[in-house]
Amino acid sequence: MTADSYLLDHAQQPTLRLYAWERPCLSLGYAQRWTRPVPVEVVRRPSGGRAVLHHQEITYAIVLPDFSGSLQQVYAHLTGLWLQTLRKIQPRVSQSDLDTKTLASPSCYQLAQRGEICLDGQKWIGSAQLRRGQRLLQHGAIPVGVDADLFEAIFPGARPPAYLSGLSWQQLVDAFAVPLRRLDWTKDERAAINQGTAASRREALQPSCQS
Repeated sequence: MTADSYLLDHAQQPTLRLYAWERPCLSLGYAQRWTRPVPVEVVRRPSGGRAVLHHQEITYAIVLPDFSGSLQQVYAHLTGLWLQTLRKIQPRVSQSDLDTKTLASPSCYQLAQRGEICLDGQKWIGSAQLRRGQRLLQHGAIPVGVDADLFEAIFPGARPPAYLSGLSWQQLVDAFAVPLRRLDWTKDERAAINQGTAASRREALQPSCQS
């Protein structure tokens, strides 16, 4: 997730990044404690929140270089963009109208806040935010499948997220609620990201899209 942090520090306009993972990986919130061994790589996100198993998913990052309003207002706005986008692809997408949490589980998907995106009534997208001055990063996971055995091994007894099989990043780009234009990483940007990347990172760099 080094590239997400890079965009937070350097993006000059609102930016959407979509990417995937080369292999399963567990990301922890920046202040989350984890002591139990797991059968996958572990990384720490720059944002907060609970743990996410990144595997069969499309991961997104949205960076706003100069946001206005409260964090809650920005979250509602960005979630609204995803709601419009995903309903074009799957009409069964909805927003949670209740706050629910399971305190005993470290999984992000056991915590559903009002307004979060659900599929068939089950939490689908897990998101977290990070603010640096007037710059804001919101990133999250959009599951397209679930390895039930692996999820159970890492989060015993927890409910897996909903998922939409066959969803592609190109569908998201084509359906996104505001127009996007593709912007590839420059050589210098790739060098800067690689220089700051920890050995445990297992992300595959994908093109950024800017609005």
